[in-house]
Amino acid sequence: MKIRKKKARFWNVVGVLLCVCMALNMWACAVHKKTDSGRTRTKAVGPYYYYTQSYLLKKGGKISEAIKFLREAVVRDEDSVFLKTELAKLYLQHNDPQQALAMVEGINERQPKHVSSLIMLGGIHAALNHRDEAIEAYEKALALDPKSERTHLLLGSEYIKSKEYEKALSMYQSATKANPSSFAGFFHLGYVLTTLKRYDMAEDAFLKCVELKPDNELALFELIKLYEATEKDEKVVRTYETILADNPRNIKAGIGFGHYYLKTGRTEKAEEVFEQAKVQSRANPMVEKQIALIYLDEKHYQKAADHLEALLGNGLDKPQLHYFLAMAFEGLKKTDEAIASFEKVSEASSYHNSALVRLSFLYEEKGDSEKALRLMNKALEEQPNDPELYLFLGALYEEIEAYDKAISTLKKGLDLQPGNVRLHFRLGVVYDKAGDKEACIREMSTVVETDPTHAEALNYLGYTYAELGKNLDEAEELIKKAMKYKPDDGYITDSLGWVYYMKGLYGEAVKLLEEAARLVPGDATVLEHLGDAYLKTNDLKMCLESYIKALKNKEKDKAPLEEKIESVQEQLSQHE
Repeated sequence: MKIRKKKARFWNVVGVLLCVCMALNMWACAVHKKTDSGRTRTKAVGPYYYYTQSYLLKKGGKISEAIKFLREAVVRDEDSVFLKTELAKLYLQHNDPQQALAMVEGINERQPKHVSSLIMLGGIHAALNHRDEAIEAYEKALALDPKSERTHLLLGSEYIKSKEYEKALSMYQSATKANPSSFAGFFHLGYVLTTLKRYDMAEDAFLKCVELKPDNELALFELIKLYEATEKDEKVVRTYETILADNPRNIKAGIGFGHYYLKTGRTEKAEEVFEQAKVQSRANPMVEKQIALIYLDEKHYQKAADHLEALLGNGLDKPQLHYFLAMAFEGLKKTDEAIASFEKVSEASSYHNSALVRLSFLYEEKGDSEKALRLMNKALEEQPNDPELYLFLGALYEEIEAYDKAISTLKKGLDLQPGNVRLHFRLGVVYDKAGDKEACIREMSTVVETDPTHAEALNYLGYTYAELGKNLDEAEELIKKAMKYKPDDGYITDSLGWVYYMKGLYGEAVKLLEEAARLVPGDATVLEHLGDAYLKTNDLKMCLESYIKALKNKEKDKAPLEEKIESVQEQLSQHE
């Protein structure tokens, strides 16, 4: 039976080749013949003549013309799955997925059990982000061919996109069972298991990848991520050392290893590894730049500045280097040097607009609000459709207490991007500072509706209700939600304590406000709230102590707090 099948395939191939040869012969000799009367008549041309023409045009990169010929081939052989599939591929090559989709859907209507076209249908739907349709097509293909490793892998990929990780896990387990030598199967299996935090099983899967392809470093880098996530320091170090022992010029590993040492506080080790990476890269300036940016990200500002200045000193005078150097100077609190570096970022650079924004805030810090606003407006002139710039300009107006201008600026940003939660949140804050509590509540409610996990907005809305003494149950619920997302935030803890204070639950308020004062020591508002709660529990000494600490940290509007202190001192003197 197998011999017959092989013979059948052989003759099918021969048949196709003969058709191609005949088509080429027709094309090379003539398409027209003369009759006995001397008139010409058109000789019938078969589909493979058009297929051959299309094939040659495709090879020459003329996809549009190739499509036209292949359409003609399909017209002449409407039952050919091969021709239709080839035409669908051409449509995809021509960036016309809708036409490809229509072609493959037509194949599947006529031949619903054609596995290859089902897989192709799934691929087109996946490219168009039609996730459910892609999954449906792959599932049909898998039902028809349950042992297909490729279909398992493709379906697993779609399950990952839809965050159905258990289903994806099942696919990759089946793929590796069907083919115990499947590097791709074990690699994706490791990825899904890592996502599901089944770290020991994930490690086994990646180690299997290493066993299957020792020279392929992908699995080793995934193992490093896994070991970092599980804080297995020795294994991280050993894996990096393994990669570098096999390939000392692996710059990705060299830089990654140095970064790991830096993150874990082993600065000297990091410097050694970075130096070795520079040697192995033959002093490639791009490697030096990557190292500088790692120092910048990890807040080693002086090291970052040293590396960037060295690059600029060696003639690599690029605007982005001036930009990053300015960021390092900012971190070092060297405002004048940061300004000088930002001003060297040329207008042609993609970093120029960001440099203008940073410059405006630096000038604001120096007290030059006029120049700060001028620079921010210049940035807006260059990119008038960037809603983030309206956010920054609004923040500058807020800083100088020009609340009306801040409000109108933030609203312009929202005209461009109505759903921008950062703009809504900032607008709510400005309304609050301007004394319009209802408008503040409206904006914060919009943020919470758009993003129910926005801890700052949940807290702000709850605290505003508490300040107004209304909707206290709702305020408590909102702030507890905020605390779920940011459990150790001192300001959120203070807000909940203040809600309990407003509810008359003074003992609970004291506990929370003491915790808030521990989390954010020296905050005047938190300390004043704690003093108020102590007063309600008749702990006058602790109340006075909190008030005095609050006064030391309060920058303005001190008179009301000073009156509170005098009142408590009088009460204490009466008790004595």
